[in-house]
Amino acid sequence: MKKVPRFQFTEAHEMTADGTVKFVCSSNRDHWPWLGLDPFDPIVVQSINYWASIETGIARGLLDPAKWSALTRMDWTCGNQGAGRPVTGISEQSGASDEPGYRLKLFDAKDAVVLEINGTGVMFNTRDFETWRMKAKKKIGALATPDTFSYADAAAVGVMQQHECFLSELNPDKIPCAQALITQDNGFPPAHPYHSGSGDHVNSTHLADAARQFVHQLQGGPQTDISGGEMTFVRYVELGYPFDIKLDPETGSTTSFAMQISQADQLCAKVTLRLRSD
Repeated sequence: MKKVPRFQFTEAHEMTADGTVKFVCSSNRDHWPWLGLDPFDPIVVQSINYWASIETGIARGLLDPAKWSALTRMDWTCGNQGAGRPVTGISEQSGASDEPGYRLKLFDAKDAVVLEINGTGVMFNTRDFETWRMKAKKKIGALATPDTFSYADAAAVGVMQQHECFLSELNPDKIPCAQALITQDNGFPPAHPYHSGSGDHVNSTHLADAARQFVHQLQGGPQTDISGGEMTFVRYVELGYPFDIKLDPETGSTTSFAMQISQADQLCAKVTLRLRSD
């Protein structure tokens, strides 16, 4: 990120001697429309992960908002079914100065655990970020637009409106796969009701949402009920260029789905989503 956010999701920061930050979660749906979703929806999880980790890092004085940073790995576990919207939380620091880590724990109004999140990132202190990214984009190929991409039906991927769909229909190969396309036009407000972010690349929230849509197509049934997951990031996924989601051939479970995300034949991320078994 390159500037302090206009609005903050975490408020009333209170830091203890060991660097733990206690906070209150915003309830403003005008600023954070995804608060209207189920608290275990990957969009909610990844949005909280992004804003809470950034804001509490700034509160500690350990994160410079004028420098580019990136998430390299994160995992999360959802609370029990019936947990409500997160209203308070704590953030603990971990990792090293060049690869800062964090642990987030969110609670609902009854102090029940809603989410537990662990993450690791990296700070780009000297890299000419913009020039480096521009060179990478030129190697991918031609830009695409949503009107030229063949998206699956909204119901098939478990979203309410067609413009929330990011995926094609599944390819009937032995290893299930699909293409996805996220652009400035369909991946951010006002076109998309819930996604936000830097607008510089396909972010972790987009990827987690696309992975959930992929699993929903695989399941072909009722709404996907996710109990947790993990994500590892290798390369940026660029906006405006199609990318591929493929089920890891080693996946042999009906409640845990490991996926590989690639763009221009290069591995960009790995995502695993775990479903509730009860």
